[in-house]
Amino acid sequence: MSRRVSWRTALLPLAVISLGHGASGAGGGLIETAHAHALPGSVLTFEQQPQHTLHLTLQFPREDLLIAAPALAALGEQTPGQPLPQPLVDQLGDYLNHHLALSEDDDSLPMTLTEAHLESTYQPQLGDYVLVITQWNVKTEKPEPDSLLLKYNAVMHEVRNHRADVEWQTPDADTRPLAGFGFFHSAHGIRLNLQKARQAPAEQEPQGGKRSLNSAHKKALPAIGRKGFLRRSLT
Repeated sequence: MSRRVSWRTALLPLAVISLGHGASGAGGGLIETAHAHALPGSVLTFEQQPQHTLHLTLQFPREDLLIAAPALAALGEQTPGQPLPQPLVDQLGDYLNHHLALSEDDDSLPMTLTEAHLESTYQPQLGDYVLVITQWNVKTEKPEPDSLLLKYNAVMHEVRNHRADVEWQTPDADTRPLAGFGFFHSAHGIRLNLQKARQAPAEQEPQGGKRSLNSAHKKALPAIGRKGFLRRSLT
């Protein structure tokens, strides 16, 4: 038995149409309605691989992506769990390559998109939504780099309440937090301390603070915003 379509899904086509007609300026009441939700943000999970390679899993809600990038509206017509057409995967990769970059010692690292798919999920407090999940290989200069600089503003360049959580996955599939940030902290890049992330928790300094919504959401899943000025892509 299929679940009832959520109110977010019903509003999504209207939001995309309005964005396409330039309704992102003052008085765009419909856009504000579509943004007034608490969908989880992006989750970026890094894992060490052999041969100077890091594996990156990047995921975020499809609903927010389509508001931020109306040119990817065809993603809204795809069925979760089914293979995505290659031209659409390429288009998604082009978008993310403009909003995602990693560097090591000031040298940009080559990143290759290896897979992309959609996954349906449900949270009682959020309703139904769809995750866009992409897999990347990142070639590094050192076999196990100690530190990387991440530049990332996908989705949040338009959906300003969107946030990103960055995690490190250990060989035993445990995840450790690396960073959490929003749009206004993304401009100059986020330093990722991989050396510290590789240490066992007992070796690290105690950390306080509340667990973010993204982290709580991540634990509940098997895998795994606002319009405004400054629409520059990261280079």
